[in-house]
Amino acid sequence: MRRPAQAALLLSIVALAPAATAPTPLYAPGTYRVDNLATRAHFHVKALVGGYEGDFVAPEGAVVIDPAQPDRATVDIVFPVEKLTTGDASIDAMLKGDSFFDMAKFPTIRFMAQNAPLARSDAPTPIAGELTMHGQTRPVTLSVRLVGTPPDEAPDLSTMHFSGAMTVERSQFGMGFGRPFVSDKVDLSVDAIFSRAQL
Repeated sequence: MRRPAQAALLLSIVALAPAATAPTPLYAPGTYRVDNLATRAHFHVKALVGGYEGDFVAPEGAVVIDPAQPDRATVDIVFPVEKLTTGDASIDAMLKGDSFFDMAKFPTIRFMAQNAPLARSDAPTPIAGELTMHGQTRPVTLSVRLVGTPPDEAPDLSTMHFSGAMTVERSQFGMGFGRPFVSDKVDLSVDAIFSRAQL
């Protein structure tokens, strides 16, 4: 009789034990708008003598985390070519001209990703998306790492800081001018801050 009694006691303990709670999502669901003053994408391309580098700044867009999929996000960020800056006005004008970005026809650069995994701080997270540049859209992979979140945040506001990197071949976007004296490969590094929109 002792074994049935022990079994009944065990079953009663299991029934009274609280159900296992789901793991806390990495980020709260919601719309995280890009900080267009703090966010920039830095580019560097090698040349026969030296190289070229500069920044895309003043982006618009957001990262959206759906409550139904708290471990995934939609990303849509747009950089205006007009805001491209190298620190040299003549180089800026050349890059914005029809030999390269052709700003008059294609005024923006856009990165989009759907069902993107949420980046963590312990290791880079590959995010597959699409880059649209010079009127051409190509698949790319952005390697992203969570840099951090501020320790003291206002209620209903969450801010996240990310770094990212990828390499693109400009000829795939119809910008092969200057090869082989200027490399086809362009290294991009992103420093981005997003703040969750207050409800």
